Amino acid sequence: MIRAGTQMRHVTITLMREELPAASLILAEMESFAADERPLLESELPEIPGHTFRARIRRAWGHLDRLNTLLGETTEANAAPPFLVLGREQLVEIDRWLGEAWQQCAPCDEELHRIEDDFRELQNLSRSLEDFAGLDIDLNRLQGAHSHLDMRIGTVPADNLSRLQDVLALSNHLVLNVAGDGDTRRVLIAGKLEDARILDSVLNAAAFKALTIPASFNDSPQALKADLEQRHQALVLRRQQLLGQLANWKSSNERELHRARQLLIAAEPYVQLRGAARSRGPLAALQGWIPAERTDHVEQQLRQHLKLPFVFESRVPRADERHLVPVPTQARGLLRPFAALVEQYGIPRFGEFDPTVLFAITFAGMFGMMFGDIGHGAIILLLGLLLHRRLGAFTYLFALAGSSAMLFGWLYGSIFGVEHWIHPLWIAPMSDPIYMLKVALGWGVAFLTLGSIIAIANRLSAGDSAGALFGAGGVVSLVLYLALLGGLVDFTDSGSFPAIATALIVLMLALLVGYQWHASDAPYGERIFTTVIETFEIVNGYVASSLSFLRVAAFSLNHVALSLAVFTLADSMGTVGHWITLVLGNVFVIVLEGIIVAIQTLRLEYYEGFSRYFYGDGTPFRPLRVGRSQTT
Repeated sequence: MIRAGTQMRHVTITLMREELPAASLILAEMESFAADERPLLESELPEIPGHTFRARIRRAWGHLDRLNTLLGETTEANAAPPFLVLGREQLVEIDRWLGEAWQQCAPCDEELHRIEDDFRELQNLSRSLEDFAGLDIDLNRLQGAHSHLDMRIGTVPADNLSRLQDVLALSNHLVLNVAGDGDTRRVLIAGKLEDARILDSVLNAAAFKALTIPASFNDSPQALKADLEQRHQALVLRRQQLLGQLANWKSSNERELHRARQLLIAAEPYVQLRGAARSRGPLAALQGWIPAERTDHVEQQLRQHLKLPFVFESRVPRADERHLVPVPTQARGLLRPFAALVEQYGIPRFGEFDPTVLFAITFAGMFGMMFGDIGHGAIILLLGLLLHRRLGAFTYLFALAGSSAMLFGWLYGSIFGVEHWIHPLWIAPMSDPIYMLKVALGWGVAFLTLGSIIAIANRLSAGDSAGALFGAGGVVSLVLYLALLGGLVDFTDSGSFPAIATALIVLMLALLVGYQWHASDAPYGERIFTTVIETFEIVNGYVASSLSFLRVAAFSLNHVALSLAVFTLADSMGTVGHWITLVLGNVFVIVLEGIIVAIQTLRLEYYEGFSRYFYGDGTPFRPLRVGRSQTT
């Protein structure tokens, strides 16, 4: 397992072209090499080898897939393949053998498909024959034109049958046969050909539906049924014979099929390399990324298994390619759902702060602060545990959110919205709303400050010293924000704005304006406008983001208000209505407010947190592996 935060090295393996399949298989078995398809070596090695190899592999897999579909997987298909290297001669031989094998089996496959078509045709004929069951008449006589008779066969609702017979008798038509039971009846009607228009209007009024007689129905329904059963048995017997022939062929060739599959799987790593392998004549090179602690082991394995000499070179990532360095993204245990939510925003760059742990802590804290209730939190926790099979890794998110809500419920003294059953360990939100707003604002200041510090560290790590100093969330804007905030707090307490805060604000504004002016090469008028706007956006961004965290307090108060509304409505009803209202009201609060609070928490994390310090444009580490890939 490769851990997140692992240091990576870029490697170039120069070797003989004929050893590329073996080298790719060795690297795939160690699962430590992520291919780098950039054309870094294009000038020295202009060719990408393996076009013909990949085409043959695709064709061979196509034959094998069709054989497996027809014959079923071999008994050892899921066994781990041994270390086998598929050379060009072997590939040609396997491709040829699989093609011949499919030619041998294809006639059986085609005939089986025809038999399936015949089965479907018989099934459709049997269903059609059901429409004529009970009619003791040769259906062949009803087909084709008649010189004087107009004959119709179809169904009518049972309720309309008697009236239809009476009307037809008056119009010189006869109902020759009636069959069926239930809500519909099958009828055979005959009359004069010149009275066809009269018959049409009568039948339409009686909801008559005509039945089509298949051309193959040339006997009575009873005789046709026996013929269809005989044809069905003949098809079953022929299908059994074909399946027996295929089973015998598979039994005789199972070992060859299994070996062909093993060799094709062993060739897949070479296929997956694509542009990461380059060549010129007999010389080739592989390039990619390997965890720093695995480079010695990888080189040792290559030297142990490759027959010809090679050159193994590794280096640390350059500053301009740090965003291309693949980063492991798997997280286990409690962090799995939070890692998935982080990845919805982006993948951390190599060397960038991974926000998964911080995201999990702050998400749980803000959710609990906004949805603090022992009873409601316990239900969320229990729901997560009961639905763990459906939720999968997100069970941990439900458990953590429910536990946090229960913790803040103790702090608020709230159980299912009731605030007088237990004494709050901290404060009941409705007892001092202004204090809750101050707490939320303080939380926001701490959150934004920490985000700016992380942003500064990430930019310094990426070599962006100018962004770390003067960018949004940089040192200058952070000092400006803290100076403005400290000055306002002091002004609120003492009525005067401190001089040191004023000096810091003026100095930081001057630095920001100077940097924005220097960074722009637009004409003076546009440069002035751009400098003012961008400086204002940096300052306003901090202020707006700070106020955005007031929703943390607002939703904690809203939770109490909703619960109070539920109790007020319940108290206005009788005993039964009282308890029904309480149950439904609490369900409403848990579902509706729980969803809204989760959305608002994610919004604060993404827009006030990640957007401030998280690049999110990293490349996930996907190592070369042994196994089937989707080759194109």
